[in-house]
Amino acid sequence: MANLPFFWQTWVTGLIVLGLIFLLVLVLRIYFAKDEHEDEIVWDGDLKEGSAPAPFWWFWLITIALFYSVIYMIFYPSYGNYNGLFNWTVAQNYAESQAKIDDEYYKKLTLLQTSDELSLKKNPQAMRLASNIYAQNCATCHGKDAQGQDIFPNLIDQDWLWGDKSEQITHSIAQGRKAIMPAWGAVLEDQAVNQIAAYVKSVSTKDGQNDTKKHADGKAKYQQFCLGCHASNLTGKTLLGAADLSDDIWLYGGDLDAIKHSIKFGRRGVMPAHKDRLDALQIKLLTAWLQKSRIKTR
Repeated sequence: MANLPFFWQTWVTGLIVLGLIFLLVLVLRIYFAKDEHEDEIVWDGDLKEGSAPAPFWWFWLITIALFYSVIYMIFYPSYGNYNGLFNWTVAQNYAESQAKIDDEYYKKLTLLQTSDELSLKKNPQAMRLASNIYAQNCATCHGKDAQGQDIFPNLIDQDWLWGDKSEQITHSIAQGRKAIMPAWGAVLEDQAVNQIAAYVKSVSTKDGQNDTKKHADGKAKYQQFCLGCHASNLTGKTLLGAADLSDDIWLYGGDLDAIKHSIKFGRRGVMPAHKDRLDALQIKLLTAWLQKSRIKTR
């Protein structure tokens, strides 16, 4: 802050000093001056003008305030270029406060960066921060409780296409994923599509798995066209992002018509990469939060 020129410095100082003196004289005059009026107005026989002044403790309150003001201006900058005996300035106070805030911030930041995922899961503040990151970047698609919605998968159940290990979740968030279920309508006739769908449905619902004769044709077709991605036991392959067809968790619907549609026309799923939107710590916090959320649902 630039210093005031001598004229304005003198002007400001003079106004402050004269103002304090004026207030002091005014207070003393109100409480101690004996000013008799010849044409004094009287009400109700004995109530005269000025006979009921303000309470006397007001005098001491104002006097103490004036005294405190003078003391304050001696030690702190209060007028002109004078910085007070403590040489305190707003800029200096701001810099010190900012340094303290930065110091605390970077200490906490360093603690989070150096903590492993197990420690982060046990840290309520870290998990609260991760929850906020999820709400700002993921909830639009996966829902506010991470339970999925429409064609966006549930993130806290036990069915993860690309794996639930830390490195797998980190890759999914940072690099994104592209899942492709090819359309088999041009290769398979409707009868084959129906047979495969019925077989898959029977396995996923644990209904008729032992009826090998009823679903023999569907199983044979499955082994011919689907085994490469979804494995012989229908549990899928994480490396390919191929869904587990042996459970009863479905992203695009688990009824026969939906399964037939998936086989015939295929499916496309895209998880956008967030590496340019989130930094490494934010992704690390999200990964820990998702894993902790999954544990709670077990």
